[in-house]
Amino acid sequence: MKVQQSIFLLLFLFVCFVPSLHAGSNVSGRYAGGGTNVSINLSVGSPPPAAFIVLQQLPSGVQLVSASPAPAGASGQQVKWLFKHPRSGGANISMRLSKPVAINQLRGEVRFQHPQNGKMFTQRIQ
Repeated sequence: MKVQQSIFLLLFLFVCFVPSLHAGSNVSGRYAGGGTNVSINLSVGSPPPAAFIVLQQLPSGVQLVSASPAPAGASGQQVKWLFKHPRSGGANISMRLSKPVAINQLRGEVRFQHPQNGKMFTQRIQ
């Protein structure tokens, strides 16, 4: 009887907490390219969030020359994009920079509110 109660408790905890461990992977990003032309390839899970923000920190001395889509704003070395009502699948940000940059010099993140549990998540762009 004690073993059955333990198994039930373990299964209950597994069902309750394991989905939340994967909840943060709803939107993620990866860098591609390098030099003066860099892309952020975004992956949007299902169901997609209502919106998400991409924040890109540029290295010191590097300026954003152009981007597609155009950023929603910039402050100092930080550039921001806002994606409203995204669809599941992929999205892409293309950037042209004033100086060549290695991918490992870039720091960016994606922020969103998970559509299923309402928690705010921040995912570092890889």
